[in-house]
Amino acid sequence: MEILQRSFDADNIRRTYRKVIWFYDFWSWLTESKAAEKIIDLAEITDGESVLEVACGTGIVFAKIAMLNPDGSNIGIDLSPDMLKKAKKRLERVGLSNGELKEGNALGLDFEDNRFDLVVNNFMVDLMPVKTFDRIASEFYRVTKPGGRVLISTFSFGKKKINRFWFLIAKTLPALLTGCRPVSFSQYLEDAGFEIEEIIELSQNTFPSEVIKARKPA
Repeated sequence: MEILQRSFDADNIRRTYRKVIWFYDFWSWLTESKAAEKIIDLAEITDGESVLEVACGTGIVFAKIAMLNPDGSNIGIDLSPDMLKKAKKRLERVGLSNGELKEGNALGLDFEDNRFDLVVNNFMVDLMPVKTFDRIASEFYRVTKPGGRVLISTFSFGKKKINRFWFLIAKTLPALLTGCRPVSFSQYLEDAGFEIEEIIELSQNTFPSEVIKARKPA
């Protein structure tokens, strides 16, 4: 099935997420929480690791990462300062002080090569233009340590007939989904040099998602 075309405008993304932040966590709970749980499960975080979450949003997954990695390095980046502000409040509310949150762009990660044991990215790729997928995968590969892993979730095409409903919404009313649409990303990770270890298809309240676990060869 076709991947719908999208453009990338960082300022527009910031404006869009400023408008939807008031119900973003509820939407995530309805459609993405199952994928978030699977990401944490597959990540197999060992305390003391260096972890990066790209597009950490309001910190739902990032807070769980910080809880599991109290003595490690936890960094979350996002394009949206409004999302980061809410993520910081989430960490404060649960008493976590071992997470660093700052603005950042997946197309140019401001970190040295081979920095992280784990890179996590949830529901960002489905917002980006296909022409950027190679760059995103390459940046993830560059900052991941040899032997390190990447965990990614995306809006997917799904395998059930009901899942197609969401593709039609993305095609006809893209603003309702902040421009997100179904994508397939595993091949780009392989092309960047990762080895795919697991791909899991999920459906939550008819919303389809895909979770990918990949590893950078040691």
